[in-house]
Amino acid sequence: MDLWYAFRQGDEAAFQQMYRLYARDLLNYGYKVTNDVPLIEDSIHDLFIELWQSRTNLSDTDSIRFYLFRSLRNKINKTRHRDPFFQASDIDTVHTADDFIIENTLIEHEQREQVHQQLRKSYDLLTPRQQEALNLRFYQHFSNEEIARIMGVNYQSACRFIYSALKTLREAVRIFSWGLLWVGLDEFFKHIQP
Repeated sequence: MDLWYAFRQGDEAAFQQMYRLYARDLLNYGYKVTNDVPLIEDSIHDLFIELWQSRTNLSDTDSIRFYLFRSLRNKINKTRHRDPFFQASDIDTVHTADDFIIENTLIEHEQREQVHQQLRKSYDLLTPRQQEALNLRFYQHFSNEEIARIMGVNYQSACRFIYSALKTLREAVRIFSWGLLWVGLDEFFKHIQP
């Protein structure tokens, strides 16, 4: 990757471009890992400082985005495990009820609105790991293999998180409304804000 190579060679413009390209996505992903905003912001800040300081020692990567996501998750986990203040709460207990709001202006029909409401209720009932896997798959567009590596689980577990979450959502919508099952799922993933 030309950007990664230029950054490793000390090109400040490449480093700035990398920050502009990925900082917002990292922030959004951080919200899926923990609800501690200062920890997320500090971790992203520290990540980029450490990247710049150790750039000459970094190896090649096929995906800058994957490297940054994995590094951020590791950094948050290390901080939480190292600092006694964070040990009291579990990283997998994320409260995301307000993270997924349907943009009502895009909903044209009463039935679709009802399907969205049912999906949102069902989504909130998913485990935090299932929610994280769906976020990585459908919002961040990582492959299942990359999701497994980011989440620190084996490939089968990552696939199971995604499959069981989608199965739960499909079943909830199927029970609620046979006719709008696929329309509802498509709209859900298009209009939910990560």
